[in-house]
Amino acid sequence: MKRFIAIFSILSVLFLNLNTIHAFAEQTRTLTQGIYNARDTNLLIGSPITAKMTSPNDKAIIIVIDASQTIHALVRLGPDIPQQVLPPLNYDYSLIIYGTGSVVLS
Repeated sequence: MKRFIAIFSILSVLFLNLNTIHAFAEQTRTLTQGIYNARDTNLLIGSPITAKMTSPNDKAIIIVIDASQTIHALVRLGPDIPQQVLPPLNYDYSLIIYGTGSVVLS
């Protein structure tokens, strides 16, 4: 009986760990130069976002502003700094991207 309980508990732990389901898939979005609403980018609202260049030789500046035109982040991407983390976005935020290449937000 002890052997059955031990085997059952080991198998149940293994079975429960193998069947994990990821609730949120990583959403990525490639944007070029322009002005974007955070609501329209289909990114996760309320979580930090990683911005990186698609080409190592391109440069870009990303400005995050809210509806009252307050700057929440100013990020420069380029050959020396290919990746930065943006603060969590709200629905009323806008992203301004200025640069030569495209930026991947994830």
